[in-house]
Amino acid sequence: MIRLLSLGAALAMAVPVLASAPSAQFQRGQAAFVENCAACHGENGRGGSGYANPIWGQGAQLAKYRNAAALFEYHQLMMPFDDPTRITDELKWDLTLYVLVRHGTLAEGAELGAANAASVPIR
Repeated sequence: MIRLLSLGAALAMAVPVLASAPSAQFQRGQAAFVENCAACHGENGRGGSGYANPIWGQGAQLAKYRNAAALFEYHQLMMPFDDPTRITDELKWDLTLYVLVRHGTLAEGAELGAANAASVPIR
């Protein structure tokens, strides 16, 4: 006996689930990374002329920051290394989100800020 799927079930299986669209914060972070960070860290975050180690993904040491708030604090105090005051805190939130999306911690559609960063663990 052949079983026929309902039209709705067939369509549900045929249409892939689309990921959420990148947030405006992700897009700002991506642009800021290219402009301010890629020279040292590489466009793909896997190491560049100033820092040869990956900053996200396999081999990265992001787990040493217990959560997104700790990573933001590092960015706030230390990055960019030549002048940490060159980038605003708002843009550093955008950059922190971008790095965590590339690391696989957050989705591209996520938002990150002082209100939720401590609740975002980094693995």
